[in-house]
Amino acid sequence: MSENKKIVKNSLILYIRLIVLSGIGLVTSRFILEALGVSDFGLYNVVGGIVFMMAFLNNVMVSTTYRFIAFELGKEDHDTVNRIFNISLVIHIFICLLVFLIAETVGVYYIKTYLNVEAGKLSDALFVFHFSILGTLVTILSVPYQGLITAKEEFSVIAIIEIFRSLLALGIVVLTMYYTGNKLRLYAVLMAMVTAIPSLIYFIYSKWKYLELITWNLQRNVKKYKEMFSYSGWIMLGGSAVLAEVQGSALIINMFFGTMLNASFGIATQVNNMIKTFSQSLNQAAIPQITKSYSGGNTNRTMELVIFTSKYSFLLMLLPTLPILLETDFILELWIKDVPVYTASFIQLMLLNALIATSNAGIPAAVQATGKIKYFQIILSSIMLAGLPVSYMLLKSGFPAYSLLLAYTGASVINLFVRQLLLKRLIDFNNKEFFRKAYFKMIIVSVFILPLFFVKDLFEPGLMRFLILSTVAVSWLLIGIYFVGTDDSEREVLKGFVLKKIKKQIA
Repeated sequence: MSENKKIVKNSLILYIRLIVLSGIGLVTSRFILEALGVSDFGLYNVVGGIVFMMAFLNNVMVSTTYRFIAFELGKEDHDTVNRIFNISLVIHIFICLLVFLIAETVGVYYIKTYLNVEAGKLSDALFVFHFSILGTLVTILSVPYQGLITAKEEFSVIAIIEIFRSLLALGIVVLTMYYTGNKLRLYAVLMAMVTAIPSLIYFIYSKWKYLELITWNLQRNVKKYKEMFSYSGWIMLGGSAVLAEVQGSALIINMFFGTMLNASFGIATQVNNMIKTFSQSLNQAAIPQITKSYSGGNTNRTMELVIFTSKYSFLLMLLPTLPILLETDFILELWIKDVPVYTASFIQLMLLNALIATSNAGIPAAVQATGKIKYFQIILSSIMLAGLPVSYMLLKSGFPAYSLLLAYTGASVINLFVRQLLLKRLIDFNNKEFFRKAYFKMIIVSVFILPLFFVKDLFEPGLMRFLILSTVAVSWLLIGIYFVGTDDSEREVLKGFVLKKIKKQIA
């Protein structure tokens, strides 16, 4: 199988996974809000939100292992994979201990001293926090195993495990709804278990399929430890900045508005995470190929993949985002019985922010492939974290709650240009070519769909408008992607693929 076909195949697997996960996630989110109630749901999101955020941070941490393994696979040097895996395992054991120490000291102190919770709910908050940390620690320990499976590009295995996890999460929501005791505590315990189960499956699968690669062999190569620990640390910095953006925002909202508005932010975060996975599916499939191309010395293919990944991550993310942006209020009313205040504004601004960040999604993979990530992570993370004090000052000055997300959107726009400049310095990237083949196409498609936001106001809100407008919007967007978002060679490939499928069906 050619490398390009492998990317397409893996992307299709990840999209099938995504469709299933999105459906399960929508049902789960709908019923957990009803089961816990707005206040407890908000409390869980601000305290136990580490479980949801760890899913993203986990993906970031996995990149340390699969980057080094994929790099060696690209050079066809299989002898070093076992050594790299064992070094990665030791590093993540250390990270696990560090997270536990910080959580049980600083985290507990913050909850007891500063968290804005209803009277009598402090013990519940601590209970949720402890079990959330437990699930997080198990997840960290599984990172090297998941990284190995990712580097081997076994995305079908990852998809099956994630779908299984989502089904378990749906099951515990149903159980929580019918439980008559403390529902918040039960949900926290079961969610910690659901978070840990996939980690156990990754371990069992790796032991069955790649026993020779994960066999314990204590490494004493101090230089390699230092290299991987440094890389892991800088990757963690970037992941922590993203984590701080969401979890820090939840804490700031809690400080000014309490757990009721945390429920709005929690719903918006779940929708945002669900939609972001559309673009990340292509990104996940392409990252190992970017790393292997770079390590194999194929710079031209590396650059082509960076441009391809960035452009199509943005365009594919537009497909589910556009109907939501057009009909946010109606979707929320259809999905949730009592919609908490500001939920629609939070969702729209989060999706806008995510679209901006996605427009150069291929660049971090290229930077990580070089291994020169120190200043890249420091600069981008600093800009992102600057949104926290800015948000605090805006809310302190009396601005509405959604102004917090406006600050982060501004940081994303700044990072958009900074990423380009940093990549240029690292590998002499052709920024003009990137703008011509990626940014320009994104801008044209965005302008192409802009009239839809004015046309919708000509019709009365309701189910009929939602169905017709969503169908027209997606169709119009697909037309725009085909005619102005792709170049001639891409259209030829697409036409050839469609004709081949038609002939196969006729035959």
